[in-house]
Amino acid sequence: MYNPENQYRCTIIRGKAQKDLDNLLPAYANFINDVCPTDKTNFDNSFNDYLSNIFYESDFIDLSNNYQKTIRNHITEIAGKLFGLFYMKEDTVYESESCAKLVEDNDQPAFFKNLCLNFQFPNGTQKIQTIQERIDNQIKLKPFHFILSLLKKAKIKSIIITNDEIEYYVLNSKDVLQGEVNTEDVLNTIIERRKKGIVKKVERGTRHRQHLREQINLLELSNLIRVEGENVLLNSYEHVAIELFIKTVDEPLNFDIYKYDLSNSAEKKRMYQDWSKYFGSVNISDYNLLTTSVEALQQKEDIPIKPKPKKGVDHTILGDAGEEFVYQIEKERVNAYNPRLTNKVIMLGKQRGIGYDISSVEANENIEDPEFARFIEVKSTKRTTVPSMSDKTWVDTINLTRKEWVAAKQYRDAFNIYRVYFTPNETVIRKINNPFEKNESGIIRVLPTMYRMDFFSKSIDKQY
Repeated sequence: MYNPENQYRCTIIRGKAQKDLDNLLPAYANFINDVCPTDKTNFDNSFNDYLSNIFYESDFIDLSNNYQKTIRNHITEIAGKLFGLFYMKEDTVYESESCAKLVEDNDQPAFFKNLCLNFQFPNGTQKIQTIQERIDNQIKLKPFHFILSLLKKAKIKSIIITNDEIEYYVLNSKDVLQGEVNTEDVLNTIIERRKKGIVKKVERGTRHRQHLREQINLLELSNLIRVEGENVLLNSYEHVAIELFIKTVDEPLNFDIYKYDLSNSAEKKRMYQDWSKYFGSVNISDYNLLTTSVEALQQKEDIPIKPKPKKGVDHTILGDAGEEFVYQIEKERVNAYNPRLTNKVIMLGKQRGIGYDISSVEANENIEDPEFARFIEVKSTKRTTVPSMSDKTWVDTINLTRKEWVAAKQYRDAFNIYRVYFTPNETVIRKINNPFEKNESGIIRVLPTMYRMDFFSKSIDKQY
């Protein structure tokens, strides 16, 4: 018998505000992608200084104890435990699969989908006493699977579930967390109590409630739900991924934490290592099911799109969408200044080897020389929140080809990088003019990350 008043405090590793998580993710991921695999000492020292310079414009060793503690929390708690971007094996730190996919695809909602797909209670992110206490209480739940299944059943009955109801009847309910209650029982209980005017919620203002809200944040960052006021709505344009969660809601936990003897120090260490590798893995044969189309990210109408069949991840789709968006923006900008110059806005993205995607002119942004050439390289990404210009901790990373960097060096002030952010509420472009000069001045940082190796017949040692 389902008893919602049987409440149980089940916390997660706390991160930051939703927008902060969206901002920090690419900064963490690109650093880890660059430095791993590496030994733990080098990883810690390098990551410490990397974040210290971003946040405080100082080396780690020069920070106060409180600031050093903040930096270490970013690395161990958020980048490591909450995001699962890296894992340890013996004394070596490795980049996780999910981190590598994020750097490759520039799809932050897909990363959060994968995170939610892997998440469970109990898990290996917390102290051994907390984990053991949850095992003793027979906690066994994939909370995000359960929530999405509940929202789907509610939608079929034209019912909108609220934040408070998810927190009280699911995330803080011991019966649900023990896996003893199905989504139909929870939904029926909510319906019956609404009819009787019974309102239940987790006490506001408590630190525990923040843990609950952050779980909702992770689903929203996944682009699987929309939160409007207190109402939680499914994003039906993500129905393929949603169904993936729902069809496995009743399956056993993917990571069997119950098999470890946590009173044994060797077993405890093995559990933590196994969990870290599992949590950052891509536990799905077809990653396409997690990818986020621009349409799915930006649509607000509650109408599902029929998915198009895919063969492998097509990285040109996001790039093409960004180039087309910038092309239209440039045409409108130039046309508004002087229609005669509109034909100077030319799409060149398919022309290989020139180092930029669009040729345009300065127009209204250089009144003295409006026909001065502007060369634009477009770099696109997808995220759930709009990046804030006022956030001093914000950092982003893109990859440039050798041709693109040669073009930046050659055209200097005429060369621009347009970073396009596709988000649910708006598409934002951030322009970086003359990145070559900015690198020389230390305003941006450009690092060589790939090396070309030419070899010849005389280079070969053996043929098999």
